[in-house]
Amino acid sequence: MPGSEVRRPDTAVRQRLPVTGTSPAMPDSPAERLAYSVDEAARLTGLSRDLLYDQMRRGNLAYVKIGRRRLITRQHLEQFLGVAS
Repeated sequence: MPGSEVRRPDTAVRQRLPVTGTSPAMPDSPAERLAYSVDEAARLTGLSRDLLYDQMRRGNLAYVKIGRRRLITRQHLEQFLGVAS
């Protein structure tokens, strides 16, 4: 039919929204975040993922489990590394 066009409304909305990596309420630097994934913690500390997982398994590195994810808080990481906060 002329004039009838199938259009997905969510696509139209998505195209108008600016694409940004972080929201204004989120800290810009990874060092300012409250918690990190194991991969992020490994990159920040220079330690391997395997070492971090092993230390979590042994109880030497505390973490928070949310669903299937393990998050390492900044305080847990500082305590593990012996850094005074």
